[in-house]
Amino acid sequence: MTEPHPRVGEQRPGGRATRVRTAVLEATSELLVEVGYDQFTVDEVAARAGVHKTTIYRRWPTKAELIADAVRVHSAENVPIPDTGHLQGDLQALARSVVANIGSEGGSRRSRSIVAAAAHSEELTESMQAFWAERLALSVPVIERAIERGDLPSNTDTNLIIEAVIGPIWVRLLLTGEPIDADLADRVAELVTAGATHPRRPG
Repeated sequence: MTEPHPRVGEQRPGGRATRVRTAVLEATSELLVEVGYDQFTVDEVAARAGVHKTTIYRRWPTKAELIADAVRVHSAENVPIPDTGHLQGDLQALARSVVANIGSEGGSRRSRSIVAAAAHSEELTESMQAFWAERLALSVPVIERAIERGDLPSNTDTNLIIEAVIGPIWVRLLLTGEPIDADLADRVAELVTAGATHPRRPG
C-alpha cells in the first residue's frame, strides 16, 4: 500500500524530517527579511537549507503556503500565548510580544513585505487569513480565563478584544510610522482592559 503524502508543512516522524523542515522555514524567514516577497524564490530557499527544491514542493506546494507556514512557526516561537493570572497582565504580555516581533528592523521589513504582496496575490491573502484565524483561535483562552475569573462578562467578543490589542501596533507599522515600543504595548493593554471591563449600558 502506498504511503500517503503528508499535508502542507506536515512531517513524518524522524529526526531528518524535523531538521529539513526547520532548515527550510528558517531559510524562508531569513530570505523574506533580506529580499522581500517579490524577490523571494524557492530555489534560493533550497540552496540555503541544503535541500533540493522538490523536497520543499512536496511539503509546501506553493510559495504562499511555504511563507505562511514560516510565519506561523515564527509567531509561535516569538508571540507565545500568556497566562499571568489577570487580564491586563495577559494583554500587556501579548502586546509586548507583538511589538518585539514586528517592531524590530527585520520583523518590520518581513511584515510590510507580506502585507504589500498580499494586496496582489489572492493565494497569499487566503494563506495569511488562515494564519490570522489560527492565531486568534490560539488567543481565545486568554479571554476565556478572564471570563471564568469574572473579569469579563460571558458575552464578551473574544476576537474583538485581541484585535483591539494588536490593531494599534499594526496601524503604526503600516500607516503612521509612529514608534512601536513597550510603552505603546503597555498603554494599549491598559486602554483595552479598561474598555473591556467597563460596565455596558443595557441594550
